[in-house]
Amino acid sequence: MADYDSDSSDSSAPPPPPPPPRPITGVAITTKSPTARTRDPFPEILRFRSKKNSFNNTNASSDVNNNTAAAAEEELEIQMTPTLESLMTRNEGGGGNNTTTDNTATRGVIDVGNTYEDEEEALINDGEEGIELNIEPENANGDHTVKSSWKKSRSATATTGKGGKKKCFGGLLALLILGGGIAAALWFTVFSNDDSNDTVDKSSAAEDFSGETNGEWVETEVSPYPEGEEGGDSSAESTSSFSTGLSPDATPDEIANHILKQSLPASSYEAVSVNNSPQSKALSHVLNNDGYLYDWDGIISGDEDATRNFIQRYVLSSLYYGLAGKNWEDNTNWNSNLDVCTWYGVGCDGNPASSNDWDSGVVTSLELYDNGLEGVLMEDVVALTGLTTMEFHSNYIEGSIPSSIYSMSWLSILFLDDNYITGTISSDIGNMKSLTRLTLSDNELEGNIPTEVGGLSELNMLWLFNNQRLGGNIPESLGELTKLEGLALFNCAFEGPIPATLSKVSTLQILKLENNYLTGDIPTSLFGLTNLQVLGLSGNADLSGNLEGIEGLSSLKELWISSTSVSGRIPPSLAGCTELMVFMADNAKLSGTIPGSVGTLTNMHLFNVASNTLTGKIPANIWNGWTLAREVDMSMNAFSAESEMTGEIGNWKLCTSLKMGSTAIGGTIPVEIGEMAALRVLDLSSNALTGELPVEIGDLESIEELVLFSNNLNGTIPAAVGNLEYLRVFMVNDNGFDGPIPSELGFLRYADLIQLDMNELTGAVPASFGSLEYLRELNLQKNYLTSLPASLFELEYLEYLFLDYNRITGQIPVAITGLTSLKELQLGHNRFTGVLPQDIGNLANLTLFTANNNQISGELPASLGDLTDLLTLTLTSTELSGQVPGSLCGTGADIQVDCAVECTCCTNYNC
Repeated sequence: MADYDSDSSDSSAPPPPPPPPRPITGVAITTKSPTARTRDPFPEILRFRSKKNSFNNTNASSDVNNNTAAAAEEELEIQMTPTLESLMTRNEGGGGNNTTTDNTATRGVIDVGNTYEDEEEALINDGEEGIELNIEPENANGDHTVKSSWKKSRSATATTGKGGKKKCFGGLLALLILGGGIAAALWFTVFSNDDSNDTVDKSSAAEDFSGETNGEWVETEVSPYPEGEEGGDSSAESTSSFSTGLSPDATPDEIANHILKQSLPASSYEAVSVNNSPQSKALSHVLNNDGYLYDWDGIISGDEDATRNFIQRYVLSSLYYGLAGKNWEDNTNWNSNLDVCTWYGVGCDGNPASSNDWDSGVVTSLELYDNGLEGVLMEDVVALTGLTTMEFHSNYIEGSIPSSIYSMSWLSILFLDDNYITGTISSDIGNMKSLTRLTLSDNELEGNIPTEVGGLSELNMLWLFNNQRLGGNIPESLGELTKLEGLALFNCAFEGPIPATLSKVSTLQILKLENNYLTGDIPTSLFGLTNLQVLGLSGNADLSGNLEGIEGLSSLKELWISSTSVSGRIPPSLAGCTELMVFMADNAKLSGTIPGSVGTLTNMHLFNVASNTLTGKIPANIWNGWTLAREVDMSMNAFSAESEMTGEIGNWKLCTSLKMGSTAIGGTIPVEIGEMAALRVLDLSSNALTGELPVEIGDLESIEELVLFSNNLNGTIPAAVGNLEYLRVFMVNDNGFDGPIPSELGFLRYADLIQLDMNELTGAVPASFGSLEYLRELNLQKNYLTSLPASLFELEYLEYLFLDYNRITGQIPVAITGLTSLKELQLGHNRFTGVLPQDIGNLANLTLFTANNNQISGELPASLGDLTDLLTLTLTSTELSGQVPGSLCGTGADIQVDCAVECTCCTNYNC
């Protein structure tokens, strides 16, 4: 007989489509009425420059002057009077790219020329392109607003830096303010590009806002302050500085190497000089290909913002190269000239990565989970000293945890679960004093949990499950984690007792220790954890104890003690856990009766006490008390026959699985069972049920498995069973059903297993069975059936066909040799006549073939010798003759034939 295996669907989402091409936009200017906004406390001067000499750009506009360095690095500086302040504000709830822009604000567009792929940049074309300004009239406070805008689909560079260039006055613009008639003057200066000595100052700190592909508008701020006044000189705005010891004449390469030597672990810095290493690629990108304008002079002078910008871009670039960034599911903006805060998964200044806060500077979070990262995590990440959140779970990261990570005392969240990380957890983890959440689960870690973990006083979540070689004793020091809310160590190799010290962690809400090698009794002190909601201990075969005192877990929602040695009764006090939803205790050693008080647990969703030694009567109040039940399994116990299902079972409208097999319950199947609309599995087998199968069984429109064998059911099989469209398993064998097999069973198009054997069914097997195209097993033995339809032999997936002990007449159909998937075929104890089909050898997968006790005759077909997988061949009590093929004698099969057949290797052959 086949072992039934429930299939699960396998689905995978297609990869996301590539981004749309970036369009080229021209100049557009609109003038609209102003609206009042909050003043930005951090107005800045923005510079826009083209950097044609930063790479060999063969697609540059022909209008750009390529003759001089000055023309190649043309820059434009705009300065406003103090009365004209930018009204663009940071969205404190989100990021810069999400900054709300009023539709009535004046907009302008900067046309930035061509758009290039990857690391190339667009050029601001000389003569054809420029910056258009938006000037909002004076508001109630006497302030004005000047803004510039451009399409995010184009490349442009916005830099924050110092003034001090040769200037020429470009003009004077006067505006009449609506309603007031007051003239406002806007003086602006434009850098001259006709002076060969007018070169670009590369020390300017940079913020780049180019390279986006979604075509949305981006508004930028223009400082209202001239140099020397508030916000006018970036040197005056510097918050802090330090001495680098670098010469003012140091080259970018020298500066970069100096900073990296100070900032990186020794091994990472050494890798910078290793050809084709991620670190060397990152440095090469920063120095040669990155369109971002680094403030090298600021770095030399010790400006922390400038230094941080460089370090962040380098480290993230090394991660990109080291973790196969080109193959990520989403690598939007990575290694582009945009601010790192716009790169996918990068969050800044405390804002999550999803906020896309491009107006920030300090990288605080990396959220690159489930993104196709592949490779070894590098030590470089330690240089991100503002990083508090690192979520790299569900990727393909391998190797050990870098030692430098353990020194990141500022890191709060570290998610590395669901990767291929190996090695041990270092005792240096005790240095990570700011950790609040740590997940290293679903990896290949080994060793044990360092006792130093107990010193992580801020930790509230520790997930280490699914590391099958991580074991040893669970440290008692975990009891010192007074803020711990979740501890998950299941599916590992932990041994020894459960530390009683865990009872000191009063904040604990989740404790999951399943599938380890824990021993000893469950500490009764754990039952004092009043905040505990989930207690998982299943799969620890030698874990013992009992449930007395369980009511102390007043917040308990889930209790898992399956496959343990927990013994004793289910205490009536379990009802004190009023929020209990899950009670999983199958394959434990519980005994006694189920107390009636459990029927008052009205939140019960899952209840499983299968394979224990429970006795007595099943409480009748569960049928009207557990109206939220989803899955209930009481199989393999010794309840009394007085236990019955009542009509209140119709209230279980959410129940998907009810298993009461081998429980000795009696009574009838209530007609209200048809009201369990969500039911997918019903197993009432091996009980003392009587009466007929209700016609209402046909109302279970979601049912997939209907298992009723070995009862005392009688009457006819309801034709309504044919309404069960999704039924895959139908087992009503070993009952007292009589009459013909309903032809409606042929409508069960997804049927995989049908067992009707050991009943009193009569007549012909319905021709409609030929429509059961997915049928794998059909068992009709031990009935009073008389004939077989030809359509039955068209079922190409049929593997098991049992027809013995019936009254089937006629010849064995030749078409039966077309069932090439057959593994077992039983035709014995019928009234077949004629000969065995000559092509019986076509059934090459047969392991069992019986045709004994029939009236078949003639010589054994020679093709029988092709059935070399046979384990059992029974042809006794027939009129067959000939010889058993010698090819079967070397298989070790159990072969039984009559004396009229010659056989040199047959079992019990006494001829």
